[in-house]
Amino acid sequence: MTYHDHHFHPFGYVSMVLGLELMESADIPSVLAAVKNRSEQIEGPVIGQRLNDEGLSEHRLPTAQDIDDVVPNHPVLLYRYCGHIAVANREALRLAGIDSETPDPPGGSLDRDPRGRPNGILRETAISLVSDVLEPLTREPSDDEILHALKMLPDMGIGSITGIVSVDGAVWCGFSDEVATLARLAPHLPIDIDVLVIADTPASLASARERLDRADGRIRFRGYKAFIDGSLGGHTAAMYEPFTDKPESRGTERFDHAHAVEMGRTSLDMGGVVAIHAIGDRANDRVLDVHEDLIGSGADPSRLRVEHASILTDATIQRMADLGVTASIQPAFLASEEDWLVKRLGPDRMGRAYRFKSLLESGIPLLGGSDCPVELPDPVIGIDAAVDRHGINPEEALTREQAEALFAPPDG
Repeated sequence: MTYHDHHFHPFGYVSMVLGLELMESADIPSVLAAVKNRSEQIEGPVIGQRLNDEGLSEHRLPTAQDIDDVVPNHPVLLYRYCGHIAVANREALRLAGIDSETPDPPGGSLDRDPRGRPNGILRETAISLVSDVLEPLTREPSDDEILHALKMLPDMGIGSITGIVSVDGAVWCGFSDEVATLARLAPHLPIDIDVLVIADTPASLASARERLDRADGRIRFRGYKAFIDGSLGGHTAAMYEPFTDKPESRGTERFDHAHAVEMGRTSLDMGGVVAIHAIGDRANDRVLDVHEDLIGSGADPSRLRVEHASILTDATIQRMADLGVTASIQPAFLASEEDWLVKRLGPDRMGRAYRFKSLLESGIPLLGGSDCPVELPDPVIGIDAAVDRHGINPEEALTREQAEALFAPPDG
């Protein structure tokens, strides 16, 4: 079977393949050793991917001070594996002009030490305060390197992806213009790519579509991608009740409803879909508020997607079914989160997590993806997780046939 990954970040994947990958680090000293080694091999900023604090023996993220102890004069930015949190050292903060007086940006925050100074941990939109400054200083992979990484996907049975790229600023530091890069490489791509575009304005979304349409190759404009919240691992998923292991927080909302509706209508008018990221239970209801407004103005519900749909109440599932929108799910999250999810949610909310069978039985169309580089791209990992469940709500398991159907190529 040839699979389609319905939620894939192609340039994040390339960064994972070509750059500093930290998922298997056992502790903070091993992270720091890898960062130091990388800084001695390259010029420019050190960009790391897939840092997993839950897998470190200290069960915490490193701070700027930790990194400065081994790499004090080289800018460093390390992305947590969810992509919604990153850690910068003092040199990176200095280049970005971040100090004690820097306010939290809308939709994001800077962690601070007891004296109120940013400690290097950046959440959600705060990441771009640093990544936008480091981007021009970071070596961009060559076309040959990018194509080499993408040519590994067919070996996993992946014949096509829905690729998420940005037009107004790189999501993954190291690529100055993701849309332009993809359009340039289109004639040489080893797989077909349906492109979801992260854009800030209707004009930039239209420009991205025009560039993709002009490209001669295996890409096509698919629609608009937005974010409502963050991640469970980073405590930035928007929840109704506080996180069990961080009771002062109910997560982060990082969108404006009116703007999301405007961008959604722009995408629909251009023949695209509207795909909005929502992890937390509160975030999923916020997405449905947007989709409900779009349907009210004539949108075809089959062109509206909820990306992730991770934590869902019964009422939200029923509302999703009534609206007729699609849920784009990532079963591989189950394998990554089995050891810590209950810490975030507590036992009383665990029943809301990754309700694949409930979604399917409610008649909600399902698509499957990896969210690579959050998870590894191999579709078998997600298919197995949808069936096996890794101990998380086993009553929500899919059959293998149902799980494989999640990764079927789209119609048309």
